[in-house]
Amino acid sequence: METNNTNNIQDEHNIIIAHPSYEVNQTFMSLGFRETVISNNQPEDKNFYIISRKDISIHKENIIKCEEKTIIFHEQDRILLRVNDRWDKSKILTYITNPEPPKELYQEIKNTLKNYIEFQKEAIYGIIAAWIIATYFHRCFHAFPFLFIYGKKQSGKSRFLDLLERLSFNAMKVKGVSVASLADSIDGIRGTFLNDQAEELSNKKNAEILGILSDSYTIGGGKRRIVNTSNNGRRILEFETYGPKAFASIKEIDSDLKDRCIEITMLRAIQEYPYPDAYLTIWNELRDKLYKLLLTRWHAARDLYQDTGKDVSHRIKELWRPIETILRLEDVPGEEANEIKGFFLECMQETQSELSEYEIKLFETLKEILRGKDKDILTVTDIAEKLKSDYAAMNEKEKRGIQTWIGRTLNQLSLYTRHAGKKDGRKAYEFSCEHIENIYKRYKTDTTSGDYGETCVLSHKSMSDNVLVDLETKIEEMVGYSHIPEKEIEI
Repeated sequence: METNNTNNIQDEHNIIIAHPSYEVNQTFMSLGFRETVISNNQPEDKNFYIISRKDISIHKENIIKCEEKTIIFHEQDRILLRVNDRWDKSKILTYITNPEPPKELYQEIKNTLKNYIEFQKEAIYGIIAAWIIATYFHRCFHAFPFLFIYGKKQSGKSRFLDLLERLSFNAMKVKGVSVASLADSIDGIRGTFLNDQAEELSNKKNAEILGILSDSYTIGGGKRRIVNTSNNGRRILEFETYGPKAFASIKEIDSDLKDRCIEITMLRAIQEYPYPDAYLTIWNELRDKLYKLLLTRWHAARDLYQDTGKDVSHRIKELWRPIETILRLEDVPGEEANEIKGFFLECMQETQSELSEYEIKLFETLKEILRGKDKDILTVTDIAEKLKSDYAAMNEKEKRGIQTWIGRTLNQLSLYTRHAGKKDGRKAYEFSCEHIENIYKRYKTDTTSGDYGETCVLSHKSMSDNVLVDLETKIEEMVGYSHIPEKEIEI
């Protein structure tokens, strides 16, 4: 009996459960498609699988023995892409006999983009070409940057999405977002999710979807479980939402989603461009090369990825690494790669959540109070009197407002080092200059390093009079007239 259990465990260790549409494993990479075949004189849909290891092979069954391992493609209710919609079965069969990677594909895609759309900077053509290629390799990465395509009506946003639909990996373009569309496009075919009119995501009814999308830029953050109710009863469905995504909108999108994005601002083109109609053969030719590049270079991309992002940090590093991997995979010249990186970092300054100018003013006020001291004991009122020069002349309602805003910000940013009892009958807290500087460095937007610019530092200089006026106005808008209860005055 014990021997049988041991054998079962050994068997389980030799089984690999793979996604039927796209899988990247330590030892193999696979793609799955659906095709129509004739069975008993009737048309029937069947799946087939392309496996890339030391060589490339095609298989019709969903259980495949590879050396000591057994690969099981877990089909469930997933409907794979029809091969003729994205590729050509005859080209696949020809290619696997002599699998050579295509050359200079990045440059070819970049030149093709220039024929159909106008971007404001040369670097945008490069970063989008790299992003398109990266969609094919996204299972080699731990995180993937989204695109936020922003502009007025008739500025080329829909054309841009159409180009991405023609070229990106297993792309699906939708208007409106639902759990069903996420499951079909992302979990079902592990494809690129393209969302037109993404301003709808800001609607309160889409709060759950927005949370799912915001989490889905990392490979571990996009898994969801939902209860599906049908005539057969209720059952739990588990699906993942990680994958490439692009959002086009005439309005700003939610900040949690935006700071996962490379923002591309679109302007109406000066000249006329031909429309990228779906029937044009160029798209089939480029997708053929993109799939072939994936099948032959996935090992190299996975290895290059491990050595990327060394001069950036945190989320910006996660979002940059897939782009850098492709630039290196395609041997993009250093000067061009640097220009693309410079544009990427500019985008990050626009999209990353950062300290507001009012919060920076609070940091500067604390630094001013602590100048020449290592530590000090302060109350919220002490800080308010320094932050607002006319604090003494305020009425009680205005004072409560400014105190509450300061208190909440101190708590939210963890600016004090400890509770310090009472001072002048009010709650007091210990602040240290070192701690405040440390917190500031954590929250500042640091997208640059090396040759890409200077990072900002906290200055003892006062902000301009205009900013001080704006600060006073903003505080009044935020808390001055919000009927805040008396108990919320102190932190």
